[in-house]
Amino acid sequence: MVQLTVRLTAASGRAHQLVQALHALMRQARQNEGCSAAHIAADATAGDEFWYSEDWEDVEALKGDMRSDRFSQLLALMETSAQPPLLEFRVIAETRGLEYVTAVREAADARR
Repeated sequence: MVQLTVRLTAASGRAHQLVQALHALMRQARQNEGCSAAHIAADATAGDEFWYSEDWEDVEALKGDMRSDRFSQLLALMETSAQPPLLEFRVIAETRGLEYVTAVREAADARR
């Protein structure tokens, strides 16, 4: 899996417009083959900062999207950020859940 994450800061009085634009991009992303999820989150401590993320099945699916008009819209939106935007791509090779916590805690208890 590959996760794209963007942090944007809305210009003064423009938070609503930024969220609307991110929602439009999110809806389009979710319709693309290879995109398994897309989310928007607001920073609770900074009311004008927003996090946008997309999860892609693999690098090739993301690369295909990076050549699209939709991705060009995301890049244009990044240019409107009041602070330098943060853009990250995370290649995730493994995902673990609660069973991992259990295994780690049991291993620590066994060593005592």
